[in-house]
Amino acid sequence: MLAEVRIPPAGPAKKVPGYQMPENSANLLSWDFVAEHMAASQFYWLATVSAAGQPHAVPVWGIWYENRLHFEGSMHTAWARHLVHNPRISAHLPNGEQVVIVEGIARIIEDTELDDQAWQRLDGAFQAKYHVDTGSPYWYIQPRKVLAWNGAELTTMTRWVFPEA
Repeated sequence: MLAEVRIPPAGPAKKVPGYQMPENSANLLSWDFVAEHMAASQFYWLATVSAAGQPHAVPVWGIWYENRLHFEGSMHTAWARHLVHNPRISAHLPNGEQVVIVEGIARIIEDTELDDQAWQRLDGAFQAKYHVDTGSPYWYIQPRKVLAWNGAELTTMTRWVFPEA
């Protein structure tokens, strides 16, 4: 089984001069905001970097499962080739006001990491969401940092920093 993702305490993001960002915990979001918005999204934007340092952004299908973004796609895609070379990744929702950004390490799910029941749950969730007969979320992001805010202003910008696994 994949290791459990333990949610660290929420904190304010690093203050940027001129931005209305929280300076204490009074307006911070809960992890429920992250989980609800990630689970509800129909697609997610991935940002990767090629071996030559060229940035690449692409929308993909995925599911939010056990506090991780799981996504699928061919190993022949540019983003997959980039991740094999450099697994650092950023993913975010397409919404510019209810924002969730996940930064971390992309990993391919190995056969030994999941038992048959876990594979069936992932496959079933993916197939139900996208109404397809095939497809599995063979990749996931091990989060390192998550940023989220609610609204056009940044007054709720919240940050979670995860320990290295």
